[in-house]
Amino acid sequence: MPKDDRYLDPTDSVAVPRKTAHRPPSLDGKVITLLDISKPKGNHLLDRIEELLRERAKPKAILRRKKPTFARPAPDELRRQILSESDVVVEALAD
Repeated sequence: MPKDDRYLDPTDSVAVPRKTAHRPPSLDGKVITLLDISKPKGNHLLDRIEELLRERAKPKAILRRKKPTFARPAPDELRRQILSESDVVVEALAD
């Protein structure tokens, strides 16, 4: 499948070019943070993602962090913590 750098901006209906974050070639030996944004059932989704990561990769660690509310960006302190301790972040939401 060809790489498509166009993503739908939820504030507009036009696909615009966006840069994606760097993806490491492997998750082996990486510290992975699973960020729960506090949407209902998001923790269930992250539980399953963690289970699959442990089955399919050899991460150094899997950390769980949670935003206080989905309605606002993560607090600066939480973002600094995640940046200082993580190689990879998976953010999930669900309802």
